[in-house]
Amino acid sequence: MIFKYKAYNTLLAELGRNDYVVEISELAIREFLDSLKQFENPELFIKEKCQKHSIMLSLDNSNNYYNQITLGHIANVYHLAESFFYEIQTEYNTIVKSNWKFEAGKTKLAQIINFFKSLNRFNNQDKIEQHLIDTFDYYHQLRVYFSHKKTTSEKEIENKWEKAKVHFNEELLKRYKIKAGPKQIQDLDFEDFFLFTQITKEIALRISSLGYPEPKGFSDIPELKKLKKYAVTGELPLRIENYLKTKFGFGKENESDTLAEEIASHL
Repeated sequence: MIFKYKAYNTLLAELGRNDYVVEISELAIREFLDSLKQFENPELFIKEKCQKHSIMLSLDNSNNYYNQITLGHIANVYHLAESFFYEIQTEYNTIVKSNWKFEAGKTKLAQIINFFKSLNRFNNQDKIEQHLIDTFDYYHQLRVYFSHKKTTSEKEIENKWEKAKVHFNEELLKRYKIKAGPKQIQDLDFEDFFLFTQITKEIALRISSLGYPEPKGFSDIPELKKLKKYAVTGELPLRIENYLKTKFGFGKENESDTLAEEIASHL
């Protein structure tokens, strides 16, 4: 089943805006580095650029600055993902009149998956693949390192990286249009940002689809209540399905998707 909360559409829009900013920045960085390599006197090149743009900067011959830029991009993607987790929780609670909350000390992704598992929403066709979880967890750990270095260790980061990288065979590399799987923290580049963005989108769609509210929760939605009159003509499930397509991007992936019929039974 495809089911898209408003939170999912918001995430796509925010990631799109973020992509644009990061891609423009990446172009500028690459042009700058190419120019720096071609200049016989890098220090003088930097000095001239600083004077032109009224910026004070010293030449850094290491790759640390680029690494920090990439970590910052990864942190931004995680921030948008976490906002999605909270927003989808709010939408779910509003529809079903629930009070489901996240607990401290556990990742939001793990909690949201466990919550929907408890509703028996996972099966062999629509489960969240392990490579998605492990890759998201690795980049999340990098975000923790970037924002709160004292709360994580190199060993934790390495363990998460090893769990994620093992999944990336030729098939997955082709699927995500990348040359290599997640890179170790010291080797991060734009491709890691690109991969994390794709993983986040894929996880968000699967969570949104698996996290559809219980059918009874839809019974108080005014637009659906108005459709009750179609029960006598047998059109009610189809009318509900059309509403779900418009409001939630609903789409059947197999014949076991009976959400419209279940909602009809509660109206």
